[in-house]
Amino acid sequence: MTALAADGVVSTAAERASLDALRQATGGIDTPMERHCLRVFLMVERLAADRSIGIDREVTLCASYLFEIGAYPLAASPDVYTTDGRRFAERLLESFGWPDARLRRCLDAIERHHQLRAQWQYEAEVELLRCADLVDAFPAFFRFGLSRAWLADLFRRLPRNGLYGTILAGVGAMLRERPSTIPRIFMPPRSGRDGPLR
Repeated sequence: MTALAADGVVSTAAERASLDALRQATGGIDTPMERHCLRVFLMVERLAADRSIGIDREVTLCASYLFEIGAYPLAASPDVYTTDGRRFAERLLESFGWPDARLRRCLDAIERHHQLRAQWQYEAEVELLRCADLVDAFPAFFRFGLSRAWLADLFRRLPRNGLYGTILAGVGAMLRERPSTIPRIFMPPRSGRDGPLR
């Protein structure tokens, strides 16, 4: 993959807007966070294919580019960062005219990606993004059926260098600015499947 691999998978205006927002938030192109988001997307695609599960590619790619954006000042508030990401994504994507159920699936994938239990009841994109994020962050502990050889090739093409430093910087900012929200990252969000979009 080229250094601008994230551009190579973009095919819709919503996907382009999501990638552009990620780059604006991180202040660069081909950052460790951008590579993390792209690896997560590619893992979701592979996990779905291996299970013969159909997924909405555009929803998945937009969620993959936006699921960590709440950790950055562009989207951050005093609230839980996953909820900030959901709110930012809703503002960004509502202009593309997606049906409510489709938009909700993308927002749920963003807000629920740190849940400690499986999220299949919120659709495959939500649960598979949660799994892929765990694999990318902790490949020694989680694979969810992805082969070591496939992961090694992905990590060669999209190196993980800089990922842990980026994560630690984000956690450090949260500890300074909104420490009480950190445990809530892992709790069910206040917005539910039947709750309002916000």
